[in-house]
Amino acid sequence: MEVCSIILSAGKGSRMLSNIPKPLHLISGKTMLQWVIDANKSAGIKKSIIVIPEEFNNSNFKNKNLSTVIQKRPIGTGDAVKKAVSLLENFEGLVIICFADTPFITSRTLKKIIKSFKNGTDLVITGFQKKENNNYGKIIFNNKNKPQEILEYKNANKKEVNSNLCNGGIMGIHSSSLKYLDKIKKDSLSGEYYLTNIVKILSSENKDISLIEIEEEEIIGINTQLDLSIAENISQNAIRKKAMLRGVRLIDPNSTFISHDTKFGKDIIIHPNVVFGKNVVVDSFVEIKSFTHIEDCKIKKGSLIGPFARIRGKTIIGEKSKVGNFVEIKKSNISESVKINHLSYVGDTEIGSSTNIGAGTITCNFDGINKNKTKIGKNTFVGSNSTIIAPIKIGNNVTMGAGSIFNKNIPNSSLAIGRAHQVNKKKNKIK
Repeated sequence: MEVCSIILSAGKGSRMLSNIPKPLHLISGKTMLQWVIDANKSAGIKKSIIVIPEEFNNSNFKNKNLSTVIQKRPIGTGDAVKKAVSLLENFEGLVIICFADTPFITSRTLKKIIKSFKNGTDLVITGFQKKENNNYGKIIFNNKNKPQEILEYKNANKKEVNSNLCNGGIMGIHSSSLKYLDKIKKDSLSGEYYLTNIVKILSSENKDISLIEIEEEEIIGINTQLDLSIAENISQNAIRKKAMLRGVRLIDPNSTFISHDTKFGKDIIIHPNVVFGKNVVVDSFVEIKSFTHIEDCKIKKGSLIGPFARIRGKTIIGEKSKVGNFVEIKKSNISESVKINHLSYVGDTEIGSSTNIGAGTITCNFDGINKNKTKIGKNTFVGSNSTIIAPIKIGNNVTMGAGSIFNKNIPNSSLAIGRAHQVNKKKNKIK
């Protein structure tokens, strides 16, 4: 059976109090919308239609398996699905409806929905158990114990919502039943078209409706910055657990923040208060000390990083290298056994193996218009408080005097000094 998904992401998200569209807010470095797209992909769903508002940038969805349709006015989920159905002409099969602001739906649940669609099934809905008082919509059953209706909390009285089974939102509908979307009426209180009304409509048409129970955490909705922080915590706990079960030692897991795409080897030690941004690979036997921020880089086997280090911008740190406190490295290729122990900035630079960069060294890579490159060879010693003005090439086995400014190439096996001569004068005697 052919399967496609509709991902609803056109709500204004006004409660986020942000200029960023709600589905594009990040959780562990990945947008809420992308979490849902990835879950669909993992479930084997090859075609998705994303319902977006006008202010979305379509360039974010340049993928042959992703189509977009605009909902100009956010007048409810029922209307949003109808907009997407306009792209499903001649489609026969199962349509799964997801929501961009419930990012933790799993591929496992999506596969369950697909599997449950046997011959004759028209609609599968999802629900979860919650005993505490809540404002979720409730699933009502008929005398045959089949789902008959989903009652929005605000539209129901206490007697009707006296149930622990809450609406999970995610549903699957056979393409042959999409025509019944036209029967959804505008809600008199909100002026919106609720997709949940399709349950009552199909039930009245004696269509086959079934239910899959899921965990509440899977459909946690995000409407405010507080909700976003709760979701971030859920995601981080899952990522940390996965890392530790694969051999990473997190000394204080709660203070370590890891991106969804961080890749770790084994026997890695991570001290408290370390942040991993996107696109980081850490090989085995690496130790990362506290208050270090790492993004868009690869750290090779046996290196020591931090404390108080920042590494970014397509940087490679070679095997057994040391990057110490208050060092920033950007867009650089650092070979093996290099030492950059303290108080330095290294940008747009290549450094050969076994080179030592002294404290306070600065590579001046920006001339106000262009970023220029520095190349430093092997077994070279850069004295403390050196200023290296790019573009410049420094050879192998070079010794560079401390407190110098270098703006000319230095050949192999040279001693280079670029500072004013010291002058000592006697003070005049005070009469």
